[in-house]
Amino acid sequence: MKTIYLNANFECSVSKKADTVQSIETDYFDGKCNAFIEGYRFIPAGQQWTRKDGVVFEGEMIAPFKDSTQLEMVQSLYEQLKGE
Repeated sequence: MKTIYLNANFECSVSKKADTVQSIETDYFDGKCNAFIEGYRFIPAGQQWTRKDGVVFEGEMIAPFKDSTQLEMVQSLYEQLKGE
């Protein structure tokens, strides 16, 4: 189980930052590197986020907000370096 921190746009961080509004625990990111985690948006169950164009997303939702190809590459490199 990993603790992550969410800003007002539900973007994940692995450390508490000034704009962090909440912390949550999840096992979704177990085994993932920090760069991978920080490319994701996590909307907890019972909460919602409204995109700039007005589209509303209901939690629980986990999705990349950065280029998913790059996130997969950095995770793959992390796993290779760890010998997984």
